[in-house]
Amino acid sequence: MTEMSFSQQEADDEAGSGARPRLSRRAWWAVGVGLAVLIGLAALWAYWIADQPVRWRDVGFAIDSATQASATYDVFFYTDDAVVCHVQALNEHFAEVGATTATIDPADGASQRITTSMVTTELATTAVVNYCEPTQ
Repeated sequence: MTEMSFSQQEADDEAGSGARPRLSRRAWWAVGVGLAVLIGLAALWAYWIADQPVRWRDVGFAIDSATQASATYDVFFYTDDAVVCHVQALNEHFAEVGATTATIDPADGASQRITTSMVTTELATTAVVNYCEPTQ
């Protein structure tokens, strides 16, 4: 039976164990602070998103002709104010070839499906809501 010297055995243990060193108290503290900051930022972002007076969702579009397009979208009200939605038509290069606005009254329901038509300067390939905002 062969005996290993102490230094050779210690070197073999360090090289082959594959165990990770434990985190120090300072490292655990940094991890905790980092997680707290991330949770705080996520909560702030969620508050900003939830605080919107109106939301919208594109449903579809129709290209009626080379000079006309229409967009269909849902509007969700979180306020009693009327809303103006800015709708745009885009060509194949994503350039705006038509635009219009639609004023929507919340008295017709808290969620509404709207179709807005617009005149275009050339053939559009899509029509979408750019944004909606409450009227002042």
